Amino acid sequence: MRVAFDISALDPAFKCHAQRGIGRYVAELKRSLEGPGEDQLQVEWFDHKSLIHRGLAARAVRALPVGRTTVRQQLLYPLKLSAGEMRRFDLVHFPAHMDAPAWSTKPYVLTVLDLIPLVLKDLYKMNRPGWRFEFARWLEIRAIRQAAFLLAISEATAKDIHRLLGVPLDRIMVTPLGVDEEFFSLFGRRAQRSEEQSLELRIRLGIPAGRPILLYVGGHDERKNIRGLVEIAAEAVREIERQGGDVPVLVMAGRVSSNKEEERLNHALWDFSMASDTVSLGYVADDDLHSLYAESSVFLFPSLYEGFGLPVLEAMAAGLPVACSNVSSMPEVLGDAGVLFAPDDIRAGAKAVLELLRDPARARELSEAAHRRARSFTWERTAQLTREGYRAAGELLGLSPLPAGSPSGAAGERLLSAQGE
Repeated sequence: MRVAFDISALDPAFKCHAQRGIGRYVAELKRSLEGPGEDQLQVEWFDHKSLIHRGLAARAVRALPVGRTTVRQQLLYPLKLSAGEMRRFDLVHFPAHMDAPAWSTKPYVLTVLDLIPLVLKDLYKMNRPGWRFEFARWLEIRAIRQAAFLLAISEATAKDIHRLLGVPLDRIMVTPLGVDEEFFSLFGRRAQRSEEQSLELRIRLGIPAGRPILLYVGGHDERKNIRGLVEIAAEAVREIERQGGDVPVLVMAGRVSSNKEEERLNHALWDFSMASDTVSLGYVADDDLHSLYAESSVFLFPSLYEGFGLPVLEAMAAGLPVACSNVSSMPEVLGDAGVLFAPDDIRAGAKAVLELLRDPARARELSEAAHRRARSFTWERTAQLTREGYRAAGELLGLSPLPAGSPSGAAGERLLSAQGE
């Protein structure tokens, strides 16, 4: 069975995926799938540019006055999937549900990252009203339902697909994400950082010297609960100011993608008097991000919903004590190796932060437990489960039998427990 894997997310010009979790997922999964495989299953790579930006039809689309993106993805792209070199593939894998066409001439496997606009429907409709948003959601839902087989990056996402879209469990496999080995190496570096290294990083990034860092890594869209993040940090800062101790500083790493997101952040900083106690860095390159994980005291992540929560896993691997939300996939990832709290409970969030700042023994215990737990999440495991998903899709389509001992499509309930294996 031949599978064509879409690596469009590695293109920096494609939907900003390359600088987000999607880009990391595609890059790491591609690397792991390139390793030793099996003769019965061959995986090769393609991207949007190679299919829809060449030829007479592509030139015709470029001449359209409006709607070029939609016409490319929903009309031209599906036709190209069964033309030319693509004819030799049995399956296509789209590793992000928002990138698949709503119909296809070729059977496809689809990774569903999350169903956030459906789970948090009122929040997203309030901030992004209009027919364009509704039409985009309709296209995504249709693409999910039309897939031959689905890969979900967490059990929470798999259950949402089944509950909200009615997709049978025997068409879903859970393929948890992994974490790069580089993050594990930070565990030792945390204890070995010199004062000179610490000061150099802080001066270069504009972080006050000597203050414990509450680190947040991620985007600024509605579900990230940025206002709650700032309020929790403010509560912790004020409590330490009242009772004495080293006052922490909130450091935020992650791109602010719109004026609306910037306005929300600025309003929160003003409302909670946190402007002088917050450093917003925007997008941070990997080297500096690794140094921040090693330099920080607490990882604070009060998100309202995560399809997986890769920043939480990266912090765990680095041995950074974690305080995060107790909703969606985050308890799956963190387990009992950190402090969980309801994302709308500001007092509980601040209490979690203060616990980790004030009790070094407890922080060290959770740091070590998180580091150990993160070892069970590997990209090699993600690739192995992805291959099993391909084989399950092949069985459903009658393309090839599953090897003995592999989970079949009929084992939907067991597939949902892949996280615990």
